[in-house]
Amino acid sequence: MVSEDWAQDDLVLRAVAALHGDVTLYATVETGPEGTCQLDLAPHTPGCAHRLVILRGTSVFVDGRPYALTRITGDGTDISRLPHSDRIARLSQAADPASPCATAHATSAAGLDPLLTRAAARAVRLAVPPIAASLPHQAQEGDVLGISTALNSLRDLQHQADHLYGRLEPERALSWFLEELGELAQAMRRAEPSIRLEEELGQVAAWCLCMANIARIDLGGSLSRAMHEEHGRQLRKYGALRPYVPHEEAS
Repeated sequence: MVSEDWAQDDLVLRAVAALHGDVTLYATVETGPEGTCQLDLAPHTPGCAHRLVILRGTSVFVDGRPYALTRITGDGTDISRLPHSDRIARLSQAADPASPCATAHATSAAGLDPLLTRAAARAVRLAVPPIAASLPHQAQEGDVLGISTALNSLRDLQHQADHLYGRLEPERALSWFLEELGELAQAMRRAEPSIRLEEELGQVAAWCLCMANIARIDLGGSLSRAMHEEHGRQLRKYGALRPYVPHEEAS
């Protein structure tokens, strides 16, 4: 049995996750050198190494640090190979605050306020199906583009942006972000000097980092998925990479 202090920490993590619509579950965590993470949902056993982690989209937060989720196993099986309904069932079971693992590792885990308990259940209901749907993508793609080192640098930038800008209210931040995006669009349409484009694009990029912090999303993981999805689309459609080239450059 773990200490009562850890149990209380788990309770706090579950409460914060419920407020933000995240999913908490117990799993064995294996982190990689490139900011990646694998989870194992093996059944609870006495003295097992499972710990409470936060799932936010395809990111796993361990000790407050985001990792890109690459694989989830259960009973030695990669659950991305299971039917979608079975993946949902496995994740939901691991996220159940009344599971044997939750009961053993955090004696106060079931002591959330009733409103937070309902919020946590709603988060599992809404977030687990899309997480389960993303698992085959994560397993198939991995890091075929070789961008993991660059993504770690992006994560560092996001962390620095949090220290510099903080977290504004979502509506206020969105208004400022759209204002900067509009100024960038105007500068490009007017073919303004590159120094102006550099200024506006820098502001938009900074606000992307800020919006990710406000939404508590790992921007590196989001960007990785977008780029790998485009990689897969081009291969399916053309059989090879075919990035867009303006007509004047192609002629």
